[in-house]
Amino acid sequence: MTTPTSGALAGQPGSEGGVSPWNAVRVALRSQINVFTALLYREAETRHGQSFALGYAAAGVEPLVIVATIGVLFSALSRTPPYGHSLLLFLGTGVFPIYLFIHTSLRIRQPLNTLAHRNRFPIERPLDHLMVHAVLHIVSSAAVAALFFLGLYWFGGVEAAIPYDPLTAIMALFTLFLLGLATGIFNAVLARVVPVWDIVWPAIARASLHFSGPYFVAAYLTPSHRFWFGLNPVMHGVNWFRHAFYPFYPQALTDHFYVLMVALVLFTLGLLFEVGTRRYLEEKE
Repeated sequence: MTTPTSGALAGQPGSEGGVSPWNAVRVALRSQINVFTALLYREAETRHGQSFALGYAAAGVEPLVIVATIGVLFSALSRTPPYGHSLLLFLGTGVFPIYLFIHTSLRIRQPLNTLAHRNRFPIERPLDHLMVHAVLHIVSSAAVAALFFLGLYWFGGVEAAIPYDPLTAIMALFTLFLLGLATGIFNAVLARVVPVWDIVWPAIARASLHFSGPYFVAAYLTPSHRFWFGLNPVMHGVNWFRHAFYPFYPQALTDHFYVLMVALVLFTLGLLFEVGTRRYLEEKE
């Protein structure tokens, strides 16, 4: 016999058989969290047989080495920072955002251009792997960058190492992270059709360091050079990040909308192509 209460529940709009749509959302969300947590633990245990913490911390060593190397070289040549008073701070505000983009674009392609997701949990999807790698990478990169800037402030006496506009710094880094995420997805799918791209892109990504403004101010270039450098969205992200540390940093080549639009276009194309080439990849294997 149906009680009045159960009958009322069954008759509620948007519910079927007495099941609330909000309950269905909660169940789906709980399942997704469980999958994400399981993948996180599996990544920690099996990531190429390496120590989990050391593997992700090593990604932050490369920008530190680049900053230290260029800093020593410029000091030996008696070079002063083109903007501000601290050479290490100027280099750090350029190198760390660039490497956030580079490492994100390189790491994100791994779960998509391999078949590691073949032996996955029943409700696990390839994009679940992508999100695990993305979260782990941005956390490790943010930790290393924070240690660098705090170290400059505490031990180097560089007061400007603490951004006067932290929100701008966070927004710039997050946007570059999204750009790296979109680029990684697009490149992973492209490598399915053109396998050599999987070898070419890492070289291009690291070479882009020199064209993204880590040790020069793009606004000081000639107009013709500014046009070509302005096509690089990473350059705009670097300038955006530097505005958080230097109140009067030149506004030239700082187009927030351009960075977001490039990321959105690459992300959309990458996801569309990923769905379209997934069956081709599985049949090929």
